[in-house]
Amino acid sequence: MSIQEFYNAAQQKEFARLFQFKVRTLGPFTEDDLLYVETASLPDKTINNTQLPYYGLDFNIPGTVSYPGSESWAITFRCDEGLNIRNKMENYTKEIFDDETSTGLYGVPVEEATFDLLGKDLKPVRRYTFIGLYPVSCGTIEYNIGDKGEIARLPLTFAYQYYRVSNV
Repeated sequence: MSIQEFYNAAQQKEFARLFQFKVRTLGPFTEDDLLYVETASLPDKTINNTQLPYYGLDFNIPGTVSYPGSESWAITFRCDEGLNIRNKMENYTKEIFDDETSTGLYGVPVEEATFDLLGKDLKPVRRYTFIGLYPVSCGTIEYNIGDKGEIARLPLTFAYQYYRVSNV
């Protein structure tokens, strides 16, 4: 491919940018919560391989599906001054397991998360819906008296069962 052909292809297809995403819903959180999501990642999906030996040759046969990393999907938020997102997450984790009463939601999780990839016009072009979402960790916020005014960040970790992809 020549430089001109590459340039023409780049003009037609564009390139995805790492900031072109939006988390629309995340368990009990909605867009009304002003989710200041700073980082998130697309999930992994693997078709498990099964080897079938026959006369000294290993044939590769596709098997079941797995979702590596589904037990720890990390998202980083920018904190609002009132720590509303952290408060909501702490309450969410307490619903899953209340360490005061040893009760909680032990059943199969029903929450979902919606993650949109955006085009250059900031309209969704692809949507990931995470099924069976629940919180795993409400992370640490580091405070420092000598800081120059950085925005506090809150790392959160969720688990999910699987995801679905759709074009929007």
